[in-house]
Formats: sequence, structure tokens, C-alpha cells
Amino acid sequence: MIYIMLVCSLIMLWLDYRATRVLPSDDRARLRRHLLFVLWFFDALPFIYWLLTNRLLWRDNPMWMDKGALWINFIYMLTVIARGPLMLSLNFLRSRWWHALAALLGVGAIYIFMYGMLVTRTDYEVRHVILRSERLPKAFDGYRIVQISDVQFGSMLNPAKEMEQVVTICNNQRADLVAFTGDLINVRHDEITPDIEAQMRRLRAKDGVVAVTGNHDRGVYVRDTLRITTAWTTAATIASMRQTGWNVLDDSSMHIRRGDDSISVTGISFSHILQKKRHLSSLPDFGFSHVYDGVEHSTFNITLSHIPQLWDSILDEGYADLTLAGHVHSMEMKIPIGRRGISPAQILYKRWSGLYEKGERWLYINDGIASAMFPMRLGARPEITVIELYSK
Repeated sequence: MIYIMLVCSLIMLWLDYRATRVLPSDDRARLRRHLLFVLWFFDALPFIYWLLTNRLLWRDNPMWMDKGALWINFIYMLTVIARGPLMLSLNFLRSRWWHALAALLGVGAIYIFMYGMLVTRTDYEVRHVILRSERLPKAFDGYRIVQISDVQFGSMLNPAKEMEQVVTICNNQRADLVAFTGDLINVRHDEITPDIEAQMRRLRAKDGVVAVTGNHDRGVYVRDTLRITTAWTTAATIASMRQTGWNVLDDSSMHIRRGDDSISVTGISFSHILQKKRHLSSLPDFGFSHVYDGVEHSTFNITLSHIPQLWDSILDEGYADLTLAGHVHSMEMKIPIGRRGISPAQILYKRWSGLYEKGERWLYINDGIASAMFPMRLGARPEITVIELYSK
């Protein structure tokens, strides 16, 4: 993403230079130079972002630096991307009507970006899904699962308050089970403050909260890995979840019983082996059959996997009836057209949002809570999923 922004910056630097040259060249030449300097400053924001996030230049990346990077991206969207149509019009079209239309498009873009930050970012959507399976025991008819994913506390503007809202909505769903599918933190474990832990403890379900780790939970985005190792961050994040009463299924399985009947729940932890391939549409097999130890093929199984690209391999194992995943966020941009919407995530991922089905086996990809790249969501509302299971 940063490289796309850098290319856009170079184009805008050139467009701004061309556009200011055609302005009247009388006594306002100094004003023109000052205007060009201001425009170039905003055009260069992705280079500032790149400097802040470059591992070679900084020993560590404290939380203020990561928050600053989010705001740099947002300001760039407001001041550069939004005026892109106008600068193209000034450079290549002579009609003032086209200039006016381009300016109107820019104002519309600013409105959309501000709405995405002030409204959509915390406009939580509760999606209801009903699934029916012959393999589900009758004792579990109407079983309610609430799924949340990708909260990434470090990317929230007011983490404790926003988590309080999420937990309240989840608790109001009267869930039998809450499933968290990874990425509790954004960069560092210290994003989990005592206030946030208090909200995590509030999350309730009849059969508890089950969770797996995601790629952000592994500490791979911390620069000072000599002092804060990835292993330490992973262990500390898992420990925080367990201290608040969450059951972390770290490559393991559990059973839930109703009388003589039972279903199983399996968690696949995010593996460091997949870090560089986490955005590929499909992934190579890396072997996780051991996570189903103690699970019978005859038992209805729910599998939690942070990245949805593992679904094909999960199906090959022959256990999972329902797989729950996150990770994609719909890239926090979605036009609500059609069943699934339209999103740039479709370019990178074969499966990117919502429900997918193969026979009576399902994958559900939750759009997540976080706003990881920008402090806004454009159409892709943060999601809390309620899944009801019924036997046929």
C-alpha cells in the first residue's frame, strides 16, 4: 500500500507543479510559490510515513509513532487524494465547467473521508447468519456464536471506550459462545491497558470466549526485537487473554457438551511461517493436523483460523464444518452493492468477506473492528457476527 501512495505522490508533485505554472504570472508570483510549497508538503506525506515506518532508520516504534502514521495517511487522503480530480482538470482541461465538477468531486471525497472517520469507523454492524447441518446434534439446535475479529487496540482512537461498545453489543446477543479470530493488538503488547483488560473481562457467553492469535499478535511489527522479542509478545498477548478469562486455543481443540452430545472447537494459531505470505490468495500446506488431536471426524467441528486462505487446507483435514476467520477487513473499503459488496480486497483474496459454502461446510470471514491503515472505514462497517446453528 505504501508503494502505491509513493507513486501517487510523485504524480501529484508533477501535477501541482504544472498547475501552478499556468496561474497568472504577475505580482502574485510569490503567492504562487508559497502555494506550491504547501501543496508539495502534503504531497510528500507518504515519504514522511515511509521514514517513520522504516526499520532501518529507527531502533523502535513507540505507540505515538504508529498513531502518527495513521493520521499522516488520513491527512494525505483529505489533502491530496481528494483534490486529485481538480489537479487533473486544471492540467488537461480548459473548461471551467469541468474544473467546477472536479472541485465538487473533491468536496464529496472529503465528506466521505470525514464520514468514514467520524461515523462509519464505530458504526458497528451486527450481521445474522443461520446455518443448518445434518451433522449438528439436536441438543445444539439454536446454538448462537458471536464472532469478533481484528480489534487491534493500537489503531483505535479511544480503545477502552470503543471496546466497551463492542462488548456491550456482543453481550446483548445472548451468545452460547464468543469466538475471537485474532489480532488483539496492532503492534505492541502494552496496547492492552488495565482499562481494556477490564472490558475484555466483561465479555460473556454461556460456554465462554474462545480465541486464536493473528499475525499482529506475534509482535512482528515491533522494531526493537532484541529487547521485545516476537516470542515474548506472543506469549504476553496470550497470557493477557487468558487472564481475562478467554480460552486461547493455541493449536488445540476443546469439546462443548449438552447432555450426551458434544461439538468440538479447534483453534489454529497464526504461524510465523505464513507471515510473508499472509496476503496471498492461496497458501502452501504447512501441516497443522495435530491441532485436531482428540477430535473425532463424526463430531461437528468449529475451527478458528485468523487467515481465511487456510480454508482449503482445513477442508482437506476433513474436520471443520464451520470455519471462522478475519484478517482481511475488506481492506476497510467497500461499496455496498450486491450480496458481498465491491472492495479492493477482491483483487488480493479469493475469499474476502462474508459466507462461503462447499456442500454443508462453511467459511465465514468477519470484516473486523479495526481501522488499521487509516482512522476511518469507507463503507466497510466494523462487524459483529451472530451465527445460529440448527440441525436438519
